[in-house]
Amino acid sequence: MKSLLVVKGEEVYEKNKQRLERTHLGKIVAIEVESGDVAGIGANLDEAYEQALKKYPGKKFYFRKIGPCPAPTYLFWDGTH
Repeated sequence: MKSLLVVKGEEVYEKNKQRLERTHLGKIVAIEVESGDVAGIGANLDEAYEQALKKYPGKKFYFRKIGPCPAPTYLFWDGTH
């Protein structure tokens, strides 16, 4: 059973899939699931996370590789780092 974060993250990804795959194939996307926003895109997890954290400090993010092989993950940040 998938977590709610993964389910919501994939829903947001699917809504933005065509644009993301056309312009950012192979990169990592960070999705802030509460807002349903693409919060960051980077060449790696660190870059996507830095962008997302600037836009949504203290939020939870769902990350996945843009393209057909998602390699999904998520990150919880408690605001203390």
